[in-house]
Amino acid sequence: MGLSARVMRTLLAAGLLLCGGQLLAQDPVGPGILALRAMLADKNPQIRVKAAQGLGRVGGGESVAILREGLADKETSVRIAAVEALGFIGGRQAMGVLLEALKDKQTEVRLRTVEALKDAGTVSSIPLLAQAFSDKDESVRRHAALMLRNIGHRNGVPVLGKVALEDKSPAVRAAAAQYLGKVGVKDQRAVGLLAQIAQDKEPAVRLRAVESLGFLQLPSTLSVIEQSLGDSDPGVRIRATEVLGYALGREFE
Repeated sequence: MGLSARVMRTLLAAGLLLCGGQLLAQDPVGPGILALRAMLADKNPQIRVKAAQGLGRVGGGESVAILREGLADKETSVRIAAVEALGFIGGRQAMGVLLEALKDKQTEVRLRTVEALKDAGTVSSIPLLAQAFSDKDESVRRHAALMLRNIGHRNGVPVLGKVALEDKSPAVRAAAAQYLGKVGVKDQRAVGLLAQIAQDKEPAVRLRAVESLGFLQLPSTLSVIEQSLGDSDPGVRIRATEVLGYALGREFE
């Protein structure tokens, strides 16, 4: 009976030590986040940057909520650090906050936000990245197209197609047309979109459309490429001839 009592006391003590150890391990996290939140309000912008980076490493919903405050910081470097931290944390909540950063007054912040959206959600971020194409700065829109290409998922096909057909900047349309070939491999939707893009008024856009047709690996691209052999621009005709040769070679190997 005495032995049992000693065993019970030993087990109880061990259990308390274990629980105590777990509490000690978990306890600093809450106060630690609060400390980082306080440093996010420090007068030194370098410290605020480090605080944002630290919150990104900690992660979780509480860090996301605190980083949202960092998006209002007067220093561009701090807002960029907050955006990058949100991208590192990822998830639906972080992406929702990043949407707010797409309205930042600084182009550099919006560029980093586009990258962070890609990091935060990959495929699930595609509908959110589509909102970046309303940005007034063409560099942001081009960067959004690049992020869709980097994600490389077929869900980006209709988004890139719409941009390549409708964006007011020839450079953005050309970029979207170029990336459409990489994202739309063996996707029949891309063929129809590129057939329309190949009628663009700008030769540079038409040339990218022809190049992309060569990446799709679909027999239906051949007739579209052939139509570009009669293009008014010699550069487009040269590229169409080259692409047709490659496409035929792959088709009949």
